[in-house]
Amino acid sequence: MRGTTYLLALLISVFAGSNSIAAESSLRIPKSEGVSKVKNPEKSEDSRPAYVYGQIRMEGMQYFTAIPDSPQLSNSQLLSARLSVLKEASWIDGAFDVTGGTYFARGQNHMILHEAYVASKGDEFKVFVGRKKKDWSDIDHRWNLGLWQPYLTLDALRPEEEGLTGIFFDYNKKNYQVLLMVTPMFIPSMGPDVREEGGGLVADNRWYRAPSRDYAFNSRINQITYKLDIPEQAKLVNNGGASMMTRIGDKSKGTWVVASAGYLPVNDLLLKRQAFKQTSADKVDVTVSPAVTYHKIASVDVGYSFKAVKTTISALTDEPEAKLPEEEWSMQSLKPLQAYSAAVDFALNDIITRPIAVQISYLKVVGGSIVDIDSTGVPDDFTLYDSRMKFSNSLMLQLEGQVATWFRRPLVTRIKYRYDYDQRGSLLNTEFQYFPTQKWAVVLGGDVLGVQDEGHLPSSFLNQFRANDRFYGGMTYVF
Repeated sequence: MRGTTYLLALLISVFAGSNSIAAESSLRIPKSEGVSKVKNPEKSEDSRPAYVYGQIRMEGMQYFTAIPDSPQLSNSQLLSARLSVLKEASWIDGAFDVTGGTYFARGQNHMILHEAYVASKGDEFKVFVGRKKKDWSDIDHRWNLGLWQPYLTLDALRPEEEGLTGIFFDYNKKNYQVLLMVTPMFIPSMGPDVREEGGGLVADNRWYRAPSRDYAFNSRINQITYKLDIPEQAKLVNNGGASMMTRIGDKSKGTWVVASAGYLPVNDLLLKRQAFKQTSADKVDVTVSPAVTYHKIASVDVGYSFKAVKTTISALTDEPEAKLPEEEWSMQSLKPLQAYSAAVDFALNDIITRPIAVQISYLKVVGGSIVDIDSTGVPDDFTLYDSRMKFSNSLMLQLEGQVATWFRRPLVTRIKYRYDYDQRGSLLNTEFQYFPTQKWAVVLGGDVLGVQDEGHLPSSFLNQFRANDRFYGGMTYVF
């Protein structure tokens, strides 16, 4: 699991006070009747109408297993609203996508800026300025790795991909594409809101993994007391980078290749810590602070598309830069990794009449461990977290589409099953949506995690959160 989850959330407070502000995936304006056009009669005749999409979601969630120390986390209620706007003018385009929500608890409000940009006009060459998501890598997007683009992970089973913020120069034709991105700033992946409480770092979230409070010193167990030290916002945000992507071929048919490379800040912040041992007692005071490091990242996707079938083979390499902490400090050292994936996407239109899409994919990750080091580069005898990835050797099967009609209205499902051979465990996500009208949907779903051996890799994602089986239900209104 990513080791920087809890401090990422603290940046949300830095950026937005009591609300969480982050960026997510690119704006998708549906072509259904849920999209409305808003016209302003005072505008000039060549000014086009704005496309507006909105969604309101009401949801209740129940976990099957209670946490003894936090029984209030066994259930939750969510009310959220989303607004997306795309405006096309005669000389420039603009878009933004924002969500606000509340869990009706202290520190559980959030406001998420998914996307905000302006774009020049043009059929082939366009310049985007702002927050924008792009298709840098199939493996990074499909498996939610968060290496190319950051993620919002308030809920680990509902990660929301974010775009990069900068200037994008995009020359895009049917059979090839060249994209260059430069950015002067860095917004990291963000997770649950974390605070100091009782000497520990806690969060009102079932998917937050607190660092250990025990530390072995001179054959004795010492209790750790944590303190947070957040640096100035500018030190974290003022970290630029650049990346480039090229595509040869048409992704909709035939053979195509996508290659991307970049030099960017690592989306997950490093954690550095300074420890003070109290000789008179078995206690250790630890100050924890976030830091930024860079990485060289490159990926290649090779695919072949024929009618409703698309096959993709992907490879990705990630080489974080070595960074040493100050004297008397320790810091996480991210090890390089290589990730490989093979996937097949196809539709069942030729087999059954209902529109159902199927995805089958496999992921293999080599490397990607985390080792805490001191100011000389020597590994420390205490490590906060040991792995960057949730999954490392996994098979995934996903089915999505309309499975039936009830009273002549569609019943849509999304089922995703993942099995990780290294963790010897699985994750099953299911969701059903019934549309009694075009604007209303009734939602019912559940998630099940499990491992075959609880003693195998106890710090792995599936083993750590195996008690988080849950079900949820609610309603969604689209306008």
